[in-house]
Amino acid sequence: MTNQKFREWKPIEEIPSLLYLEAVHDDYEGLRFRLRGKDPSSQLLVISFESVVGYRNINESYLIKTLAAADWKNLPSLLQVENSEWVRWLVEEAGGVLQEGSLTHYAIYTPEDCVDVVTMFEP
Repeated sequence: MTNQKFREWKPIEEIPSLLYLEAVHDDYEGLRFRLRGKDPSSQLLVISFESVVGYRNINESYLIKTLAAADWKNLPSLLQVENSEWVRWLVEEAGGVLQEGSLTHYAIYTPEDCVDVVTMFEP
């Protein structure tokens, strides 16, 4: 078992700490997430990934072990995961095609959704 570490990820300044996921789009344009702050009139944030190794969306109610270990209540919504268990699993599953050092695990954890994205490229 690894010792995952969650650290804040700020792709741009002035992002609310707590975000809500409005939509996920996975199509020929890539993978995109539409997020807003708690106030419905807050500015829309779109995070786009051109290419990903994988992504998953798990309702926060079913990620209890991970969230408890990460001190969930004090984390912002946008994170990078260091020493990621999921990256380690993907590298092992890929049978030598992927290298752990070339992958980044991004986490978008909102009050309802826990989205994890592993990619070789910055969004």
